[in-house]
Amino acid sequence: MIHTIKETVFTYPQRLLDGWKEGKKEEWLPSSLFIPTEVEQQPNEYFGAYFGLSQYMSQGWLGTAFYALGNWELDNPLYTEGRILLAQYINPNKLSLFKGLRTGLTSGEPDLFLYKPDGSILFVVVKKENEILSDAELICLSNIKSVLECDVEVAYLAEEGSRYTPKSYDIKVVQFPNPLGV
Repeated sequence: MIHTIKETVFTYPQRLLDGWKEGKKEEWLPSSLFIPTEVEQQPNEYFGAYFGLSQYMSQGWLGTAFYALGNWELDNPLYTEGRILLAQYINPNKLSLFKGLRTGLTSGEPDLFLYKPDGSILFVVVKKENEILSDAELICLSNIKSVLECDVEVAYLAEEGSRYTPKSYDIKVVQFPNPLGV
C-alpha cells in the first residue's frame, strides 16, 4: 500500500532564529521543555527541531527531540527520557521487531517523537529551507508506519514572507497480518 505524506508548513519570523542563535528562547519555547546543553552548544543545528516541537505542542502534542528508536548510544543520558517515553507508548513487541529491522542503521530517524495522553503517536521529520528529505528518512518513515503502525509527518519550516509550496512524498506501507500476535 502507498501512503502519501503532505508536508505541514510552519512559518517563523527571522527574529526567532536570530534570537535562538543568541540564546534567547524564552519567548516561544514552553518553560517545561527540557533543553540539553548540547542544544545550547550547537544552536544552528537544533532550531528546526525545537521550533517544530513548539508548533506541535501548541496543537496539544507532547514530545521530545531526543529519543532513539534503535539500540545505538545506549549509555548516552541525552536519550534516556525519550527511550522511557517510547517504552510507555509503543508496544514492546512491535518496537523489538522495528529494532531488528533497523539493526546497524543509525540515520534517518525522525527529528521528533510526539504523543498525546490518549495514546496517539506521531513521528515527524523537520526540514528548514534548503534541506531535503533523504532516502534514509523516507525508508525510516515507511518502517515506522509499517511496523510500529504510528502516524508520520514531514514538517517544513519557512521564513515568514517566503513562498513555499508543500511537497508530497509517497512511502510504501507493508501491512503485517497480526505481527507477533499484537
